[in-house]
Amino acid sequence: MSVLVLVHMRGKTERLLEASDRLAEVFGMPDGLTAQVTAPTDEGIVLMQIWESDEHRQIANENPANREALQSSGLLRETLSGSAEVYETTRVSFADVVAAPRARRRRPARPKAAATPGDTM
Repeated sequence: MSVLVLVHMRGKTERLLEASDRLAEVFGMPDGLTAQVTAPTDEGIVLMQIWESDEHRQIANENPANREALQSSGLLRETLSGSAEVYETTRVSFADVVAAPRARRRRPARPKAAATPGDTM
């Protein structure tokens, strides 16, 4: 049976989103984590996870490396208050697209040097 986890975190939304991004980079997708989505709210963020089972969720939560990732992300430091909800469900379906590409911050383009006589391409 799948497990849906909703974690509501209150605090400065932009800081929480940045910390959530750091957590996703460090935490990755542990065994059994099917999907993870973070969205801004009026009071901070909501983090949604879908786990294959509650056992997978508990194993990941008890893993010291995963706890360290949570600490190092700064997410706990940026959260003023929060709540978590855990629901077991059999009603999980997915579209053909498993993961959307993440928007990356683009660096400003560097000006290209003009070609001089004798340069080859």
